Amino acid sequence: MEIQVTFVSVNQRGQTQRDQRRIPGSVQIIGRGTQCQIHLPDPRVALSHARITVTDEGSVIEADPGRIQINGRAAQNAKLAVGDRIEVGPYLLQVEAAPEGVPLALSVTLVNPIAKDGGEGVDRVVLKDGGISKRRLSYFAFVGVLLLTLLVPIASDVLGRFNAPAESKLKAGEAREITQVVSAKFTQSWNPGPLSQSHQSFASDCRACHQVPFKHARDQECVTCHKRIKEHVPSAELTGPKGEAFREIRCAECHRDHKGNQMAPRAQEQCAECHADVHKVASDAQSENVTDFRTEHPQFRLSLLDADNPKLIRRVRQDKQHASQLVEHSNLKFDHKLHLDPEGVRDPDGKRDPNGVRDAQGRRTILKCSNCHEPEEGGRLMKPISMEKNCQSCHSLAFEPQVTKRQVPHGSEAAVNTMLREFYARLVLGDVPPDVNPPPDLLRHRPGEVLTYQDRQAALQIANQKAKLVLNDLFEKRKVCSTCHYVKRSADDTGWDVAPVRLAKVWMPQAVFSHAKHATEKCESCHDVTNSKEAKDIAMPNLAKCRECHVGAKPVAGKVTSDCATCHKFHAGRDFWHKEMQTQMLSKGSK
Repeated sequence: MEIQVTFVSVNQRGQTQRDQRRIPGSVQIIGRGTQCQIHLPDPRVALSHARITVTDEGSVIEADPGRIQINGRAAQNAKLAVGDRIEVGPYLLQVEAAPEGVPLALSVTLVNPIAKDGGEGVDRVVLKDGGISKRRLSYFAFVGVLLLTLLVPIASDVLGRFNAPAESKLKAGEAREITQVVSAKFTQSWNPGPLSQSHQSFASDCRACHQVPFKHARDQECVTCHKRIKEHVPSAELTGPKGEAFREIRCAECHRDHKGNQMAPRAQEQCAECHADVHKVASDAQSENVTDFRTEHPQFRLSLLDADNPKLIRRVRQDKQHASQLVEHSNLKFDHKLHLDPEGVRDPDGKRDPNGVRDAQGRRTILKCSNCHEPEEGGRLMKPISMEKNCQSCHSLAFEPQVTKRQVPHGSEAAVNTMLREFYARLVLGDVPPDVNPPPDLLRHRPGEVLTYQDRQAALQIANQKAKLVLNDLFEKRKVCSTCHYVKRSADDTGWDVAPVRLAKVWMPQAVFSHAKHATEKCESCHDVTNSKEAKDIAMPNLAKCRECHVGAKPVAGKVTSDCATCHKFHAGRDFWHKEMQTQMLSKGSK
């Protein structure tokens, strides 16, 4: 069992910092003592000030009389609930909504810091006059600290800079090895805490991140490994004081290491600092203000494709203002209502899809969404729809069923024409495959007959004429292609033009969404296509549909708690953020 404690502080720029920690144990001691799990380093707090006990039935705080106040009233013990405010000396502990799996979440804020002159009511500790003066004792302490925490850790580096004489290289090498071992031990005394799980591979190599002594880890060191991290927004678009401050933020201000296994921030307040009034940070931002998914969040924006203009991606918001633009120009004809008919669809070959269900008479196949929409590996997205895999079992491309079971390729008119010409040329020349029954009206030469050049040209002309008739039958008489495609005669009236099809694979590419995590829900509960007769219809769930299950960062019984990071990536920009900034960092570092 563990609880979540968030220490709230203010940095030099006046921005709120939230440092979340997970503290294991069912009993948490609050106090000034170093043994306390919730350490409050202030002389106005007792060494062991209060105790919190966490059980399956709830959390209880206990303290001696007069030490704590709960919600403005003195108390010795109380059962804690979300929203309770506990005053512990100069600190305010507030019970927050705990994430899933955590029984208790507290925020700790120092609301009454000690004045710089020492303040009143603070006991001063004075050394009694002894055999050694206080000044001399401080000198000894200074030298001892300097020796143990500075000189010993860097001794191996200092010794390594000197070139020993040839006759003493062996002894110098042994001494250097011993010094390095001792130095490494003392260097670990500087370690403020365990590294995150992803950084464990170089946990003993401080220089991997701290290349400049006595300075914080710079962005340059982060970029050495994280080369593919993208920007949040282009730095040129950031405006105003908040935008300038955001541009100067280091990686380590959000990704704080030496705090345990998890170093990526999850505090929604950090996102809301900018997005509560996003246009003050980026005046050209296309997004709208947002603070919480449940209370303030705009309608979703979809990325729509236009098949006739492949380079154009339209981002349209799902609201009444843009309702007329919420159509997909894919150049595809498709009727969801027909294919999802509860009585089934006609099966032309008397067969059915292995995943389909045959009706009682066995003449129709009842299709489900999963017959065409299959999840990719991992289940996050869906595989693209293809004619050969998903459609051709019902929509046959056979050109002469009485002659052959072969079908024309699903491609351009030129590819279809080439295939037909080759097929009929082979028959005319006498080369008949075993599974083909040649049409009686097709002139054919005897197998093995020696043909002249003129005979071959005549045979090819016959094959071309036959291919043209069959092609005309596919496009105009039986309208095989126009069932799903928009087809028209070409400008020179010698063939047909088929409008290219382009379907969106991901409607919201910037969102973190996985179909695998929603596998318990039926497809139609989010994608209502039961009455859709046209492929242009958008069947994406809107904000209200998602709010049926998801709430914001504050937990609600029976709902899924969802903060910003649940659905959004922070590093999701268009370019790698360090391309422009890396030059600035290097120039600053070279000064």
